Amino acid sequence: MGNGFLARALAILVLASGCFGYNRSAKRWAYAGDTVLILGGAGAIAGDLLTRSDREPAMPNMQEPYASPITGGLVAGALLVVVGVVGIVLNATRPDVKTSR
Repeated sequence: MGNGFLARALAILVLASGCFGYNRSAKRWAYAGDTVLILGGAGAIAGDLLTRSDREPAMPNMQEPYASPITGGLVAGALLVVVGVVGIVLNATRPDVKTSR
């Protein structure tokens, strides 16, 4: 289980907690879920950047295969942050629905 698996598992768990509220109480919980999305995304990005290994080539003129600086952890973290921000914007602009009890 590498960083890719953990980033995907974190993305699935956190995405399941986000939602869009339809009344005042549901909006409060939705804001909490969206905040968790943003914090989870920031954690995934930080975890990916802090665990990255920068290797030097064994010989100065030896070429190594290209390794992209964009990894799965960065993509998953950015996705979580974007979804959290979109959720907050949608909650803020969505009108409350009156429910009768």
